[in-house]
Amino acid sequence: MTRSRSWLLAAVVFIAGIAVAGALLTPTGRVAQAARGGVAPVLTTGLVCPSLYGGPGGRTTDMTVAHVTRGQAPKAAYTQEFKDTKARRPVPLKLDRPVVVTKASAYGAVSVGAAGAGAEGVVATQTSITPNGLGRGLLDLTCLPPSTDWWFVGADGTVGIEDLLLLVNPGDATANVALSFWSSRGPLSPPNTSGIVVAPHSTEVREMAHLAPDVPGVAFRVHANSGTISAALLDEHSAGIQRLGSDWLPPTAAPATSSVVTGFMPGATYDRLELANPGDRDATVSLRILTPTKNFVPAGHQSVVVPAGKTVRVDLSATIAGETAAAVISSDAPVSAAGLSAQRPSNGFGELAWLPAQQPLPGPGGIAGNAPPFGQKVSLVLTAPQGAAKVRVATTTGHSIVVAVAAGRTVNIDLRAAFHTGVAGPGSLLITPLDAPVVAARTFYAIGAHGPLMAAAAPMVLPAATAVPPVVADPRAALP
Repeated sequence: MTRSRSWLLAAVVFIAGIAVAGALLTPTGRVAQAARGGVAPVLTTGLVCPSLYGGPGGRTTDMTVAHVTRGQAPKAAYTQEFKDTKARRPVPLKLDRPVVVTKASAYGAVSVGAAGAGAEGVVATQTSITPNGLGRGLLDLTCLPPSTDWWFVGADGTVGIEDLLLLVNPGDATANVALSFWSSRGPLSPPNTSGIVVAPHSTEVREMAHLAPDVPGVAFRVHANSGTISAALLDEHSAGIQRLGSDWLPPTAAPATSSVVTGFMPGATYDRLELANPGDRDATVSLRILTPTKNFVPAGHQSVVVPAGKTVRVDLSATIAGETAAAVISSDAPVSAAGLSAQRPSNGFGELAWLPAQQPLPGPGGIAGNAPPFGQKVSLVLTAPQGAAKVRVATTTGHSIVVAVAAGRTVNIDLRAAFHTGVAGPGSLLITPLDAPVVAARTFYAIGAHGPLMAAAAPMVLPAATAVPPVVADPRAALP
């Protein structure tokens, strides 16, 4: 190397050293601290309530929208999802207190949007009641954000059961949707279930009797290949002119090796667990039943084999025996699940409530609508599948209680008694786990001259702020 080139290289290194030192030193000569990281708050959210509907039998639907976290409520509005964009006019919602929107005629799907600080705390539910006629029943559903994947377990295409799948596209772009099916008979391949086009701001409806004719125990996945979608399944049971119950079959947790189905209701005469294995190898499932006083393996169901690509139904009626309960599911291969809790009286109408499989709450969750049917029972069911747990339950009026749940137990909290409220119930709720994992469900129950009414809903997990990593200046980026 020549002397001139050596001098030039030394000069470059010296200048680079000065640049680095200048970047690390403040004007006062102190070393500059790296910029601190932070969090990006949630400033916009969107939910979909799939069907606000009223009509025959005196059916009405209440959509309850609430801001359940502390602080100022964000701006919010709901919009009917029409194909005709000119007819889509947002209706403002003032969320300084929960808002109930009641529909007594056909209205359709609704999207709820929130913007500004506090948007993460907006939750919604839709609750329908039909007091008379063949459609008599209570239906309840948590309104959720649109997504690309939805899982359902427990659908049925047999005679006497009418299951309707609703695919709602609240977006401005077309969604392309594919459906995949599994059943007690194995995987199903019905025609016209891939490449389903759902136009912007519209709803597509499919009947399970056409997709899986005369097939019980159907599980399916809704996947959006493009766009996002909201999916919901309406489940109605009858035998001739006798009504056996109805509810929304809620989306359930994606296949996993562990999950919890909680909310099996006291007084139920029929309890069933639905299991689905979409994988290519058999799954061996272990079950435990958790009640307020017991934690045990159900007799006759110490382990359940779910063959690859199939579904299995497990009758837990004798095991649960009308108690409040949860089923804890452990498997050596991913499975999805759901629970059914029903009353089938000898006289009058029957009724049923569907329960999704859940993972423990990763943070706060909210339930907007908690007004008990006919002012009767509204309960919060909490399950601690691992260690003893404490849970804070707070209302939008500022009242709160802390509930202790023993390890491996399920508790049933009478919300009217816990919050000393009248027939209107406790109002919207924020459920916050304080230590150990916990799973929650809110249940409704009423009894009248024509039989029971029952329903359940899981809380919506509130979206969390996004962590922003620290940014540190790197002068090396300017060097060749």
